[in-house]
Amino acid sequence: MMISQGDRRKKTIRGKSKRIYSKSDKNAIIDSIVHPLAEEHWSFVLIDSALHALNEQDPVQSFIKFLKYNAPELLKRILKESYYG
Repeated sequence: MMISQGDRRKKTIRGKSKRIYSKSDKNAIIDSIVHPLAEEHWSFVLIDSALHALNEQDPVQSFIKFLKYNAPELLKRILKESYYG
């Protein structure tokens, strides 16, 4: 007598990540929290850049992005604040 086990399927274990949020999710969270604060004071631009660098885990690329996207505006804001008080 042969018993069929056709109804039972083996569960496949996928290499699912144990992370709750992806890097892009974390970047969106950082942006949503820090960008409004950066409008209030320029120092939060540095915090924003540092948090993104930690998330991305690529210091060279993060520094290049900082220079490209944040440094010019940050410099303007610092100079304006120091000039006009």
